[in-house]
Amino acid sequence: MLDVLKVDVEAAEWPFLRNLVVVEPAQADHIRQLLLELHTPYQNPRQLKETDLMEMIFYVTGLSRVGFVPVRSRQFNWCCGLFSPMMPASVPEQCCYERFYVNRAFSDRRG
Repeated sequence: MLDVLKVDVEAAEWPFLRNLVVVEPAQADHIRQLLLELHTPYQNPRQLKETDLMEMIFYVTGLSRVGFVPVRSRQFNWCCGLFSPMMPASVPEQCCYERFYVNRAFSDRRG
């Protein structure tokens, strides 16, 4: 059982979400709170195709199907800029979006 799972993996959250929502949804039963930092799966958002966007929406909305309810969201335009010295000059900065979820299965329980 995990009380809090923070996923901050610079665009690798999409394979994690696919696994949680599609491949092994029963794993959600073991997570009380989920803290996600979401990025576009490409460094340049203009590379996104409609199918990419639809897949991203499917995974994020799928979190409710496996029991998660969003309780807080916030967007940062500067968070990835903190890492810009580590990135190649050709990689543009991007914004990130944080979403905090609680699992409905635990919301009525105490302890």
